[in-house]
Amino acid sequence: DECIDCGACEPACPVQAIYSADDVPAGQTSWVQVNADKTNEGGLDHITETQSPLPTAEAKKAKLGL
Repeated sequence: DECIDCGACEPACPVQAIYSADDVPAGQTSWVQVNADKTNEGGLDHITETQSPLPTAEAKKAKLGL
């Protein structure tokens, strides 16, 4: 499967970390290239089904004020 830029994943993210390219907050723009590099390294599966949050999700949400 491939991203079709529909935005359906944005509200599903438990830590509000998914943005369309035009809406990335100014303080987070450096992550766009990091994510592109990681994706292009290969070996990463596409996420096509809902998954449980990582064990660190609640702490990360609190740190981000979410």
